[in-house]
Amino acid sequence: MKRQRKQFVTFMIILSLSVIAAAQDSSTVKSGWKYSIYTNLTLSLNGYSDNWDGGEFSAFSWALQFTGTAEKALTSWFTDKNTLKLAFGQTALQERNAETGDKEWQKLKKSSDLIDFESVGSFTLKAFLDPFISFRAVSQFADIRDTTHTYYINPATLTESFGALRNLMKGERVDWSLRLGGALRQSIDRSLPDSFKVTNDGGIELVTDFKASTKDNRISYLTQVKVYDALFSSASDKLEGTSEENFWRYPDVSWENTLGINLSKYIMLNMYFQLLYDREIDKKVRTRENIGISLTYSVKN
Repeated sequence: MKRQRKQFVTFMIILSLSVIAAAQDSSTVKSGWKYSIYTNLTLSLNGYSDNWDGGEFSAFSWALQFTGTAEKALTSWFTDKNTLKLAFGQTALQERNAETGDKEWQKLKKSSDLIDFESVGSFTLKAFLDPFISFRAVSQFADIRDTTHTYYINPATLTESFGALRNLMKGERVDWSLRLGGALRQSIDRSLPDSFKVTNDGGIELVTDFKASTKDNRISYLTQVKVYDALFSSASDKLEGTSEENFWRYPDVSWENTLGINLSKYIMLNMYFQLLYDREIDKKVRTRENIGISLTYSVKN
């Protein structure tokens, strides 16, 4: 097991040095960064008078999302693509005071929270498969699971991966890629006891990204499927003999779907669906859905 980990680390170091060399190559392509920025703000308000007959209560929610990408050919044989996703939203409900009987607004509670950064460097060898190296960091702005203390930028998952990449389709309106390789992952959770704050594991990762839009860019669709299967974990010894000792062996699955329909230049109908499976968190599949009309702003070159 230790030998496998050393091989993983050694290979990652070699690839990292290759990336540094690529960035310093004298044959660097002079073209600039190709970027895209997309933001949207969703507001929702339901209001009822104090004498409304029924059990309905007023509600207010807001959500802000940001997605940015930047891609550049650093040399004639190495391309770097970076993606940043940010999201945060809150919801407030109106409830009836048990003593006075009046309807009162409660404090805003978090309804969405995401920090997701990924950088993928691909070696464009013009072969059937191109080598790649990537880094991904996923966290959230505020961890409020503990009602007595708020942990900022927690928990966090860092993933370093390498392997082979294939662009199945790449055009102005359709972009579809597939990559498969090995990965090292560090899971950090400062709210846990010291022995479980940091977990290290390594395994095999499969990621496919698909993006398509109509000719007039009125309708766009993005989807990502990610499967990670751990081969070793630092938590295996700590969990030995417990009912959860083999949970880390189950593959982690994430499937994200985003459909956007432009109703006007600054107004868009957004539909988002995410499916997650992580046996270490829950035995069942988890889902998340968001549908709303948003104020949007986007720019790209």
